[in-house]
Amino acid sequence: MKPKLSLKRVYQGYGLAFLAITLAINSIIPLCMMCTGMFSMHEITMNNAGQAAEQLFMANGKAFITDNIQVFDSWQSVPRQVRAINDFVPPKQPQSISYQHVDGPFIDALMLYQGSDQRPYYVWLHYNATHDLVFAPKNMTAILLLIVMTFGVVASLAFYMQSQVITPVHQISQAIKQHDWQKMLPLQFPKQCYAELQSIVDALEGSIRQLKQAQQRELSFLRFASHELRTPIAICQSSFDILTLQQGQLSGPTLHARQATAQMKSITETLLWMMDPDCSSMNPSPVHLNQMLSQIVEDQQHAQGSSIPVTLDGDATRLTTLKEPLSIVLNNLIRNSLEHGADGIDIQQRGSRIVISNPMTNNNHSGFGLGLMLVKRLTSQLEWQFEIDTSDNRFRASLTLPDG
Repeated sequence: MKPKLSLKRVYQGYGLAFLAITLAINSIIPLCMMCTGMFSMHEITMNNAGQAAEQLFMANGKAFITDNIQVFDSWQSVPRQVRAINDFVPPKQPQSISYQHVDGPFIDALMLYQGSDQRPYYVWLHYNATHDLVFAPKNMTAILLLIVMTFGVVASLAFYMQSQVITPVHQISQAIKQHDWQKMLPLQFPKQCYAELQSIVDALEGSIRQLKQAQQRELSFLRFASHELRTPIAICQSSFDILTLQQGQLSGPTLHARQATAQMKSITETLLWMMDPDCSSMNPSPVHLNQMLSQIVEDQQHAQGSSIPVTLDGDATRLTTLKEPLSIVLNNLIRNSLEHGADGIDIQQRGSRIVISNPMTNNNHSGFGLGLMLVKRLTSQLEWQFEIDTSDNRFRASLTLPDG
């Protein structure tokens, strides 16, 4: 089952989530620090007011009163609305501030200040909270600057990690996909900076090297076997030709042996052409497609002793192409059609396109078997367009040759 997500997408998703969390933290922490700073300033201001009031009371017995701060030397002298800040109970803990917000933008704060003579003083702060917003733009500018710096650092780190980890993995995958396996060339992997990625590359190179060695042994065996079979097959074919001249039309076991020899010759020639890496670079020659098809049909019918009707409909197209491999491909297709098309074969040739079709029979379970597989590989090696279709209970093989 194909994975729904790629490593790159998951990495980017986690990176965005981490970035969002980091930005949120960088936004909350400065705001909390701003609030803490304001509360600290209130405490310092009220403590200083308490110290000043103590000196003023000791000097001339006057109360300390300003526009925003008042200091009382007894709980009974504290106004009722101020005492309500602490639920009409005198504060017990010095330097502890109680807040109340009941007057629009104004906030009330009450603190117990204990003088040097242990005398209690009650400090009331009545301030406009909107005054603190004067510093908000500067504070927000600092916060935005911190966010932008964090975003830049995290994004740069994310892109760097992606280029160092995910991009090399993608390059390794592309190197494997784009490699030409037919030419048996060494696989070129990009050099890795990290030991873990390099170990993956080394493991892949080792596995591919072993695969190529096994493939080379297989190809060498097929090449040698096919080459060595050509001599006995040629001897058998010559012997059958002599018997045909001596006895006329062959029949019985001798005819079957000749048909098997012709089939072995076709397979051997196909394998030899497939093993030849330079077959596609050989010189092409002019070919009259309709005449070649007619000759191959006649030869295959004669070799198999077949009486299956074959309908050949072609034109006078001439192409400059590789004649020998084309003959091998058409021989394989027509021979297999004669073996499986008991109800008749239809061959159509229009321009460079050839279509061979025959009805599907009960014993035709898996197409044309080895012959079809060899045709697919040979046409793929030559970069010819070859397609098969099994619709309407008919087997159709179409071959389109490049215009020479």
